[in-house]
Amino acid sequence: MKATPDEPQTWAALKPELRDSWQRSAQFLPDPGAALAPVEMAGNDLQSYRSTHPLSLVLPIFQRLLIQPAAEAGLIVAIGDAEGRLLWVDGDRHSMHRAESSAFQAGATWSEEAIGTSAPGLALATGRGSQVRQEEHFAYSAHQFSCSAAPIRNPHTGRLLGVVDLTGDEKAVATHSLPLIYAAVSAAEAELKVLPADTGLPQLTTLGTVRPQLGVASAREALSLRHAEILVLLAWHAHNGQNGLSAGALAEFLFGEPGHEVALRAEIVRLRRVLRNSPAAAGLDLQSRPYRLSSAIDLDALTVLTAVTAGDRDTALDVYGGVLLPASESPGILELRSQLSALVRESILADGTAEQLCRYLQLPEAAADEQAVYTALQLLPAESPQRAALVARMQR
Repeated sequence: MKATPDEPQTWAALKPELRDSWQRSAQFLPDPGAALAPVEMAGNDLQSYRSTHPLSLVLPIFQRLLIQPAAEAGLIVAIGDAEGRLLWVDGDRHSMHRAESSAFQAGATWSEEAIGTSAPGLALATGRGSQVRQEEHFAYSAHQFSCSAAPIRNPHTGRLLGVVDLTGDEKAVATHSLPLIYAAVSAAEAELKVLPADTGLPQLTTLGTVRPQLGVASAREALSLRHAEILVLLAWHAHNGQNGLSAGALAEFLFGEPGHEVALRAEIVRLRRVLRNSPAAAGLDLQSRPYRLSSAIDLDALTVLTAVTAGDRDTALDVYGGVLLPASESPGILELRSQLSALVRESILADGTAEQLCRYLQLPEAAADEQAVYTALQLLPAESPQRAALVARMQR
C-alpha cells in the first residue's frame, strides 16, 4: 500500500521516522494538497539577517565542498537557520528555477511546522541526518524533489545553528549524499571552532588544528606551537589542582628530559611579550615561581574532558574536532593527547548512541577504527541511510 498524506490509514507503509514526522505534520497542515512553504523574509531584511548569521562565516567552505559539486550534478544546496528558514539556496540554475515553484528559495521556511515533512525539517526536528524522497514529503507541493539534510551546530556550545540540505532528483538521496553533507558540515564546524566563543575569557583552540589560536570574541591571535604547548600544559595542570609548574617540570614536559630550563625561559619571555601586546589575550599573563597563568582560560581540550567525565557525549563531540595539537611532539602533550583521545573513544563506544558513533567515525583518528564501525552498525536501524556508507567503508 502506498502512503498518501491525506489518507492516514495508509501511513503504516512509511518508515517509522517518516511516519512520526507525518503525524506531527498533520497537526500543522490540515490540507497537505494546498500547503506551500511561506516566504517570510526577502530583500534587505534577508540580506541583513544573512550577513550577521554565524553560518555566513563558513559559506566559502560550503561553496567549495558542496555547492560546486552539487551544481555540476544538477542539484541544489540550501543552508538554513535553526528555525528552518532558508538563508542561501545555490547550485544548478535550472533546478533552482524549478524549485521556486515549490517555494524552495531563500527566505522561505522549511520547518515541519511550516511545510511538513522534508529533509531540512526532519533534520531540525530530530537533530540527525535525514533523507526524504519525492512522495515521502507531506506537502504535495514538494513532491517534485528528493532531498538529504543534516544539522550544523555551534562547536563551542553544541547549540543548533541550522541545517544543510541537498535537493534535486534521485542523486540527492544517493548513498553518498549524506556523507558528502556530513563532510562539509564537519569542515564548517571545524572552522567555526577556530572562532572564539563569547565567554569573556581568552579561548585556546588546540583540537584537530595545526594552527592553534588564542582569542576572545573581538580578536584572535595565532600562536606558535611551542607557546600553545606551554599554555595547554599550564591550563591542564591548573585544572587538576596544581598551583603551577616549576621550570624543571615544565621543561621536561616540553623537551622530554631535564636540563632545558634556559631554553624554556627564553620561550616564556617571548610568550609573555605576545600575551601583553595582544588584545586576544584579554589581560592573560604568565606568572613565575612556579610558572602559572594569571587567570583562567577556556581550553577546548578541557571542555571535552569535562563533558566526557560528566557523560555529556554530545557536547564532547561538538567540541572535539580531532587530537590535541596534532603537530606537537612534546612528551607532555603526547601524554595528554593520548589520554583525551582514549577517553572520548571509550565513552562513545561504551555508551554512545548510533548517531554519536557516526559522528565519532567522521573524525580523522577514527578512519581505521573497525570496532567503532561494527558497533555503529549494531545500533543503527535497518532502514538508516548511514548503514550503506559504513558497510562500504568496511569493504575498502
